[in-house]
Amino acid sequence: MVARKTKNKMKPFVFVCSVLMFLFSFVFQQSVFADEGWDINSFDASAMFEEATGKMQVTEKIAVDFASLEKHGIYRDIPYVYEEDNGAKTYTTVDVIEVLQDGKDAEIDLSKNEGNIRIRIGDPDKTISGNHTYEISYDVLGVLRSFADHDELYWNVTGEQWGVHILKTSFSLTLPKSGIQKVSCFQGVGGSTDACLAEISSEKTAVFNATRSLGAYEGMTVVVGFQKGLLPIVTVARPKTVIEKLLEWPSQTTFLIILVSGILTVFTLWFRYGRDSWFKNVPNISIGAKTETKPIGSVETVVVEFEPPERLRPAEIGVLMDERAHTHDVVATIIDLASRGFLSITEIPKKWLFGSIDYTLTRKTKSEDELLLYEKTLLSELFGSAKEVSVSSLKQTFYQELQKVKTQLYEDVVKKGLFPSNPEKVRQKYLLIAIIGVVLGVTLTIVSVSNEIILLADLSLAFTICAILLAFLSPFMSKRTALGRDMYRRSRGYLLFISGAEKYRQQFFEKKNMFNEVLPYTIVFGLTEKFITAMKDIGLSEKSMSPSWYYGTSVFHASTFTQSMNSFSSSLSSAIASAPKSSGFSSGGSSGGGFGGGGGGSW
Repeated sequence: MVARKTKNKMKPFVFVCSVLMFLFSFVFQQSVFADEGWDINSFDASAMFEEATGKMQVTEKIAVDFASLEKHGIYRDIPYVYEEDNGAKTYTTVDVIEVLQDGKDAEIDLSKNEGNIRIRIGDPDKTISGNHTYEISYDVLGVLRSFADHDELYWNVTGEQWGVHILKTSFSLTLPKSGIQKVSCFQGVGGSTDACLAEISSEKTAVFNATRSLGAYEGMTVVVGFQKGLLPIVTVARPKTVIEKLLEWPSQTTFLIILVSGILTVFTLWFRYGRDSWFKNVPNISIGAKTETKPIGSVETVVVEFEPPERLRPAEIGVLMDERAHTHDVVATIIDLASRGFLSITEIPKKWLFGSIDYTLTRKTKSEDELLLYEKTLLSELFGSAKEVSVSSLKQTFYQELQKVKTQLYEDVVKKGLFPSNPEKVRQKYLLIAIIGVVLGVTLTIVSVSNEIILLADLSLAFTICAILLAFLSPFMSKRTALGRDMYRRSRGYLLFISGAEKYRQQFFEKKNMFNEVLPYTIVFGLTEKFITAMKDIGLSEKSMSPSWYYGTSVFHASTFTQSMNSFSSSLSSAIASAPKSSGFSSGGSSGGGFGGGGGGSW
């Protein structure tokens, strides 16, 4: 009794759910099959086979009425890949032969999408309305199937992907020889068994007609059985993927030729424009001297120099050594200006246990006529109208002025003839060219691979690799002039002197204040600690080493001064190069079976 009551209560619930599901299905179907505002008046197709190849030649005449709508034309999707219920795939080939619009050659665009060949017909710059006729001719191969007692064409004439009504549909098939045995025709949505007219008009010809207009997403499918062996049953192999095509020998050869040519071009570019010019067998050329530039050919001979070549300033030698203006080159300039009497440095002790040492820079009254432009700018930007400035106050405020000083430093070495042009801009130029090349190459590679344009894929992929190589070489594309190369050689000689200072104690004893003159250059070379230690070891008095421009918190000692210089250099470098952090807001978060089919639409 209890079970029976439960069953009776469930019947109304099941009925209501069934009604709701039916209504939902009806509404959903109406929304999916919504009318697009235009019709296909007739879809008349015909096909015939080539006896020798088994290729089927198809012609479709599609008469449409766009009414008052403004359209460019129609598109037709023709499948070339078919998937069985078990997941197995069958492949065919589709070759578009001719497309006409109103009896004239039409403008078309061919593309592939999800196993279909899409033929887009029409002028993208022109719209049309009213009645128009399209004629599409194409060849298909691999659409025949063989059975025990017959061979068969199972062909979806229209496809079920047209979102409009097809008022009249017909299809005719002609074989090269007599042999048609049986025919069938189906119309409606995919899976429908609603029969349409099928007639064998002769042993070579069969004709088919829909018995009604086809609604949106309905189609017509035909089946023709004919004598075995009448036509070759061709199986089309799975198309090679783009990767497989790229790995084939002809494609590999093309790719390698283009790649090697591109790599040679990049290295030729560096060999010609990125290497230093040299003077051949002309030692110690002075700045401003008239000399003849000759190709590279001599072996550089580096000898010890006891003074900076041609009185080049520390920052200038810093740029010469690695072709870059670093922050420590600017720090060396500040110490150089201090040693030359333009400012002094005072050490400010820690204010509490975990605090840090600060420094005060004090500007001295001295004529600046002897200063270079970047040195004048550095003094001006450091102090402004003030006489004193603390290093800590430069944090997050001086970074833009630092770039200005570096830019003027580059201009200075170019003006002196050490570089043909600003080396930083040269590196940036080649890096920008490389980035544009990579973006262009990747874009072309994606386009060519997606459209299976193998030659373009080979070209663009090789081009991309060469652009990446250029990006890696861009830091080496700046170059010194022949004069700059000679000054670089002599600067290396000065580096030998500083790094081996203990060998040349006589020079330090003979020249007063030589320690303070050399000190800024040790910062550029990264030899400050080694140099001060060497000065102590050779017996140079602390009095002669004690700088008049540096005021520490204790009596001068060589060992503590090394720490002071390292601390000052580190603090100053960090302060003048630091930039304010960006805010998170500004940094930017039955019918339908067989072959054929597809569908189309308007655009």
